[in-house]
Amino acid sequence: MRLTRRGWATIGAAVIAVLMAWTFGSRALNAVAVTAVIAFAVGAVQLRSVEVPSIERSTPESGFPGETRTISIDVNGTRGTIVRGHDAIPDGLASVGNGFEGTIPVGTTYEVTLTERGRHTIGPATVRQSDALGLMERTDRIEETSILVYPAVYDVAGSETLATVVDRAGTSERQEIDRLREYVPGDPLRDIAWKASAKRLPEFVVVEFAGQGTTGTAELAVTATRERIDDAASAAASVVLFLLDTGLEVGITVPDGRLEPGSGRRHRGEVLRLLAETGSGTIAEHTWADADVRIVGEDDAVTVDTGAHTVAFETVRAGDGTGVPEQSSERDRPDWLEVSAT
Repeated sequence: MRLTRRGWATIGAAVIAVLMAWTFGSRALNAVAVTAVIAFAVGAVQLRSVEVPSIERSTPESGFPGETRTISIDVNGTRGTIVRGHDAIPDGLASVGNGFEGTIPVGTTYEVTLTERGRHTIGPATVRQSDALGLMERTDRIEETSILVYPAVYDVAGSETLATVVDRAGTSERQEIDRLREYVPGDPLRDIAWKASAKRLPEFVVVEFAGQGTTGTAELAVTATRERIDDAASAAASVVLFLLDTGLEVGITVPDGRLEPGSGRRHRGEVLRLLAETGSGTIAEHTWADADVRIVGEDDAVTVDTGAHTVAFETVRAGDGTGVPEQSSERDRPDWLEVSAT
């Protein structure tokens, strides 16, 4: 327990009253000091008898930079206790109105904006309980939660560099080509006939096969310095999601872990979680050499190496001189994503 500003002011008034009584002989002023002592005693007993409040905080979903999440807080404890406090917000998140005040039970909501990749801890919440007169308060810090912020993801479907990766990984297992036809929304990007489309721009054509082929596999490897890991993670997420969109199974190795080749909603979520939490560093040389796509973040740039070409990621984002229908510079939140707070 500690004194509030009102408590210190009360002590000051009591001390002045005692000094005046001592100096001028007016013992009646001692009543002020006695009253203050009684008030402090009652306040101390009250604070010692109340229970430590509990906080129920909503668990925010993972998300991408720029998105917002609403956090709700419910404080419960000894009914009638006056409380005030706030939730600690780390770097990487921005918030407005993360404080609360009132008589238990009390609740509040506030919003946080996701700003930086990584796992961020919200809390602990600081709760200050005061006595009825507001002379003393007790401070408790309780409960933390976390939120995962994925790397920023960009649409790289217009990249001719990545199209060669799709061709190399996917077409070798296809069966006999049946025909070429006009692209329609929903067609896998891996089926776009890039060379034939180049002659028909702005129209695109896709390949139809006579039978069902086997899905191809691509491996991605990432290394980066501490200064460039966020940008490298963003580039890796963009490339992996593009390759998954084309129908390939994709495996990825980063300095802090690996995911075996896979596809589907759960695999996409696992890729984003891995890239959200990985740190800087390098990977094993043989893994690096076997990768179909190598992403390097160092100095002032992030590069994408497909073996045949090494280009800056900004060039890949720009489309490498190619394009696909309805291309955007930044992806909207994917509908397929299976979000989780873990």
